[in-house]
Formats: sequence, C-alpha cells, structure tokens
Amino acid sequence: MRALRVAVAIAAWVGIVLSTLFWTLLIALVYAGHSFWDPQLKLAHRLASIWGRGLVGMAPGSRVKLTGREHLPAGRPVIFMANHQSYVDVPALFFVPAQFKWMADMDLFRIPVFGWAMAMAGYIPVRRGDGREAVRSLQKAERLLKQGISVFVFPEGTRSHTGVLGRFQSGGFRLAADTGVPIVPVVVSGTRQLLPRGDWVFRWGARVWIDLLPAMDPPANRREIRPRMAEVRARMREACRRMLKDLR
Repeated sequence: MRALRVAVAIAAWVGIVLSTLFWTLLIALVYAGHSFWDPQLKLAHRLASIWGRGLVGMAPGSRVKLTGREHLPAGRPVIFMANHQSYVDVPALFFVPAQFKWMADMDLFRIPVFGWAMAMAGYIPVRRGDGREAVRSLQKAERLLKQGISVFVFPEGTRSHTGVLGRFQSGGFRLAADTGVPIVPVVVSGTRQLLPRGDWVFRWGARVWIDLLPAMDPPANRREIRPRMAEVRARMREACRRMLKDLR
C-alpha cells in the first residue's frame, strides 16, 4: 500500500510541477504588461487562484469545503488572518472568493517557479527576524489596502509543528490599527493531514475545511492591539476545536 501511495504521490507532484510551469507562464505574460492595463495585478491573482485550487485538486481524493462566505464585507478591503499548518494552506486558501494579496514567508518566494509566480502576482514577501524589512512589508500592505485590495496574513508567522494554534505576532494587527481595516479570521483544517510538515506523500481522501469567521473591528489604537490579538486567537482556537470535532 505504501508503494502505491508513493507512486500516486510522484504522479501528483509531476502534475503539480507541470501545472505550476503553465500558470507561471500565464502570470508572467500578465505581469509583462500590467503597468498599462492592470496595475493592481488583479488578473494575475485570478490566475493564481485557479492555479492554487487546481494544485489542491491534484492531491488524491482531496475535498475542500468552504463556509462563511456571508462574513465577507462587500465593497471594502479586509485583512484576512488564517492559521498555518501546511504548505498546502496557501493553494487551499485560494478558495476564498476575494481579491487579495498574500503576506507570506520569504521562503515561499525562494521556491523556483512557484516563488516567481508569487512575486509576479504582487504578493508581499515577509523576512522573519528583519525589523527593517518587516516595516517595508507592512508599508506595502498598507498601500494595497488604501487601494481597496485585501491582504492575507498568517499571524502565527510560520507553520505549526503540532497543529495547535501558535502564538500570534502583532504585525497584522498593527496594520489593522493603522488603516482601520476590519479583520476576517479564517480557520483552515485538514491541510496538515493532507500533507504533514516534513513529508511529501499526500494522504488519500483528506478533507480540507475553510471557515470564514465574522469580521472583527480593527484595534482603535496601538494600546488595543494585544487585547484584540487575544480575542482573535480565542475565536480561531474555538473554531479549530469545533472543526476538528466535526471532521472526525
């Protein structure tokens, strides 16, 4: 059985690589002329969304359930904040039906082809441990929000080793406080089972569930950042527990 799973995983990865090459080429074509007719790279994000959803679909027997669409505020940008369990989170969260830009770890942008596509789609690399670069990333995100483009962040900063929701970093909450943009917590479950950290063989028939929680007001000022972080984390932790129970 293990040999069969490995063979299927190899076939899936070949498909993923070929798909990534194809969609990166299309995104590159959009990027080449975007300054004339698509300065916000909205089409590049739409292409990336099709690509990401397709990548998840290549995992054997995977299924994605999305709930909470009604919690997306209409006509205004938001800051999405999601838990982080697996490299699959990024392609899976492209199922969220919104125009947004990722704030993602620099390591993702270093992946050949995949990272190039991320950069050409206008997504924002975040260099952990570099305060000056972190400020630049937040400034770029602030400019996007002022242009009406939502931003997607992982407040834990990195993937969880255990699946338990980790400590939150304050960057996304500072961004919310400075721009007055509401926060939409997003909880994803099942991606860690689909592709565990440190493994490359997909688990067959994994169910991925993405739940958009009700929007929350941004911190009114910098003093409210820590209490709002605790409130968002508590809501996400409770949703994680509920989802894990329902997926069993």
